[in-house]
Amino acid sequence: MTSPAELPGAGLDVASVQRDPLVLEQRDDLPELIPQLPPTAFVQIARGLREEDRLDLVLPHASPEQLTALLDLDGWERERIAVDKARGWLVAIADAYIAAGKPRGDLRTVIEDMDPEMWTMALLPGTAVYELDPEDNEQRDQAMAAVDALFPYETPDGGFVVAVPDNTLGHMVVHVLERVYADDLQTGRQLTLSLRGALPAQLEEDLLRWRSGRLADLGFVAWEEAMKLFRPLDAKSAREVAAAPAAAAPREGEALPAAFPSPSAGLLRRVLGGLVAGEQGVRAREFTLLVNELMSAQRSEPGDAKAQERAFHQAEATVSLGLEVLVVGLSLPPAEVDPFLAGRIAALGLRGVFRVGYGPLAALRKTALALHREGRVSLTKIGSLLDRPWGPAIESLSRWLPELPIETASAGVRPIAGMRDVARATELLAQAGALAALTFDPRGYAVDPQWVSRVDEPDRLTLGDLLRTSAVRRQLPGMSEETAAAFAPVDADDLAWAADHLLVNGRLAPVLAADLRKRCLALGVPQHAEAFVKAVLLRLEVELGALERDEEGTVDLRRAGGVITPQRIGVWLKTGLSAS
Repeated sequence: MTSPAELPGAGLDVASVQRDPLVLEQRDDLPELIPQLPPTAFVQIARGLREEDRLDLVLPHASPEQLTALLDLDGWERERIAVDKARGWLVAIADAYIAAGKPRGDLRTVIEDMDPEMWTMALLPGTAVYELDPEDNEQRDQAMAAVDALFPYETPDGGFVVAVPDNTLGHMVVHVLERVYADDLQTGRQLTLSLRGALPAQLEEDLLRWRSGRLADLGFVAWEEAMKLFRPLDAKSAREVAAAPAAAAPREGEALPAAFPSPSAGLLRRVLGGLVAGEQGVRAREFTLLVNELMSAQRSEPGDAKAQERAFHQAEATVSLGLEVLVVGLSLPPAEVDPFLAGRIAALGLRGVFRVGYGPLAALRKTALALHREGRVSLTKIGSLLDRPWGPAIESLSRWLPELPIETASAGVRPIAGMRDVARATELLAQAGALAALTFDPRGYAVDPQWVSRVDEPDRLTLGDLLRTSAVRRQLPGMSEETAAAFAPVDADDLAWAADHLLVNGRLAPVLAADLRKRCLALGVPQHAEAFVKAVLLRLEVELGALERDEEGTVDLRRAGGVITPQRIGVWLKTGLSAS
């Protein structure tokens, strides 16, 4: 998720380490290298090494800030501590310090420099602590008897009996306490005392408040604040913003941040790569904050690795789009484009360029929502009446951060990364509106909208089903324009005739496509006709060619798809009422 910028003197490509953390095995400078990793990158690398059982490569060398970030991002679920995750990390940290042969007292230091309260809170649920008098054996026997049903642990100083459930989660508590006592007897005693006297609700509330502050420093701001990202910034105004002073070059030996974005778009890669080193450092931090802020705006968990990757690509794509928008209409010579954009980045920051790129996205979202509300393309779900690719497009374009469906796959979306993608999204929205008009408008196929509610399963209906049914009916023998305009389901005989007369050598007769093109022309949308022929009529060709018949040649309507048959309106036929 970060840039290929190298840590100074280390030659380390942080992005490649995030993809394959085991490359750290080849390094002999981990004590100097690991503390330089940005917190979010460190957390992702640690997760990968945990799966490989090689946390020894990073945890013994991590700074307290990095270890705190590890628990902040991977030890919580929403606003509650995830006890199993948090204890797992505490066990890993304690084991790493012992296995690395760290001097006694080092674990104590890292606990003190982290949130000591987090160690208490993670170990507290299900744990009971009984304080002992080392001189009173009877008291000790009573305490052991009181925890007979639990797993007891007597601390090395003889001052406490700690009782936990006899399971893996409970044994983690004992394991951590053993490691802490082995490192420093007084720290172990303090931790045990805190377990005995802690107020869980108050402690968790304090930890949450401290965590929220640290996450805000990383860009995970409150949702209301993060939503300000989705306020478009006018490109004309953005071009007129005065440039800020250039960033100072780094001093000799000064480390550049490793969290520099690794753009895949050529324009963004060029512009960022051409910045001076000091400016790159500024943009590195800014891009990391932008990604995290985008996660907050979409209500993603800060520790969600998949959401982080998605937000990274969304931020990259929208900033790239913003750069394109800034140069639209300026007719700059090629040699002046990159310097101009570098100046705009210096003036606006990457966050400002993101908001410029969000301008076209906001327009797309507004159009998609208007189509959803007024275009007869949706039932309970946005775009549910539309065939692919239009249904998924309306749904994904109506989100706060519009995206495009991956048209070569049955599911999935991708960020809108440039003006070409904006043009494609605009085209899909126009086609969706035209498809609805082609279905219901008298100049199109004039389907009565009431048929949408007459089918037994309206959520499985698409406008393509209505169009294909109407197209077949209009070709049936004896059908005039007036009778065909009165929409009705097609029965087994209709489909059998269509399969015998509308398929020529397995291909749909050209008359259906010609009729569709004529109606698109009447509606004033002839430019979309070929898309409808390909998406709507191709399905009819496939369905007619795949009809199943019994020994007498009767079509099995239960297996007929893509059209409206009497089987699909059974409830309406029986009751005369809408299926809904």
